[in-house]
Amino acid sequence: MSKVASAIALTVVAGAALSGCGGHAAATKHHKTRPSHTAAAGPTQLRLGVFGSPAELAAYQQAVSTYDAQHTDVTISVQTWPTAAAMMKDLASGSPTPDVFLAGREDLAELEQDKTIAPVDEALAARNVDLGDEYSREALEAFSADRHLQCMPYAADPDVVYYNTDLVDFDAMKAAGVATPNSLDSGKWTVNTFAAAVQYASAAGPRIRGFYLPPTLEGLAPYIYSGQGKVFDDETTPTSLAFSDPSSQKALEELLPAVTTPGATLSAQQLKKHTPLQWFERGKLAMMVGDRSIVPELREQPGLHWDVISLPSVNGTTTVGDYTGLCLSRTTKTPQAAADLLAYLVSDDAEAIVAHAGSIVPVNNEVALSDDFLQPDLQPAHAKVFVNSIRQMHILPVSSDVADSLDGAVGGLLTQLLAPGADVAGISASIDAASQPILAQALPSSSSSPSATTSATTSASTPAG
Repeated sequence: MSKVASAIALTVVAGAALSGCGGHAAATKHHKTRPSHTAAAGPTQLRLGVFGSPAELAAYQQAVSTYDAQHTDVTISVQTWPTAAAMMKDLASGSPTPDVFLAGREDLAELEQDKTIAPVDEALAARNVDLGDEYSREALEAFSADRHLQCMPYAADPDVVYYNTDLVDFDAMKAAGVATPNSLDSGKWTVNTFAAAVQYASAAGPRIRGFYLPPTLEGLAPYIYSGQGKVFDDETTPTSLAFSDPSSQKALEELLPAVTTPGATLSAQQLKKHTPLQWFERGKLAMMVGDRSIVPELREQPGLHWDVISLPSVNGTTTVGDYTGLCLSRTTKTPQAAADLLAYLVSDDAEAIVAHAGSIVPVNNEVALSDDFLQPDLQPAHAKVFVNSIRQMHILPVSSDVADSLDGAVGGLLTQLLAPGADVAGISASIDAASQPILAQALPSSSSSPSATTSATTSASTPAG
């Protein structure tokens, strides 16, 4: 049994044992238990480190304020960063590590190597946090190493398709005899159905564009994986992109006709004027790809009607994304108080506060399927698509820095690939060749965490209309 598998066995068995002593009720009570630390002469000082959008950061502050109000012997300050990269840069420069902090999965290896974090499984088990049914095996594996759960999985960011419901009106399309998805609730559709939607939306007016596919590795990878193709030559230690692999060529042949129809996508001139998100907000772009973080901004656009659906399926629905987790500092001076805070933050009640802000997709299934996240009275109407997409999420086997370097090296070629009439085979071979120096340089650390390989498994579902 691998170390990762052993770690998951440990955490799931612990969760099952706790469930047997109270089930879900026990899992949702841990934030109400009395703190295990003893009161000192004054309130215990804790620091929580988080990153994200303004709405997300405000939600973390609200959750902390609730905890502060319930525990007068603890005072919590919240330290914020705009991104995980900004936080990691500060920590690397010697800034004190917060007692509890949010971290990206891809930074787990560095945090372990630097001995920045302490495993959380025993601390959470002691506080009756159920690691069983409420969390997927994939989420637990993403933060497991050395037979322990290193950080607690907290949120995911799968990519989905955002669509303007005035331009992509599935009811009107069906009435007109245009192919539509079988079920918006499942959020599954084929590339052919997607192509029909692109053409339908593009015909709405001379300045309307049907879809924007970014010429990036992240933009194209889901469709190659969906078509059972290979993005990299090796998902463990990649040495080259594999766009020229026969399986990848077949997937691209299925996808490219849908997104390279003249007039169907944004031109280079249009992209110089506005971003795809801005075109979408103006009602001039029918569909685009994004994660949950843009929901609050879209909700603020007056008169914009929109929803979400999964990425179209070549041969099984697939998306890309990653996880974030909550970690305990190894150097905290108050480990018991810090563990109490962590247990509270991953409780249903606390995570519901953050989920309600609209920026994250909780990996806690109880919260993800609650109205706090689904918010049925707000756009998008089919928010469950985000939750379903986690199960189909593929994690690229390189860090975001390496992915950015690859985009810099092959971005021009990817743009050529997405042009009408492109020499797909020839450009794909050039893409693979251009990627090899980048991956050779990154080879020692190209797998961004000990569990990256295991958590990168694609879960493909049966194609639907």
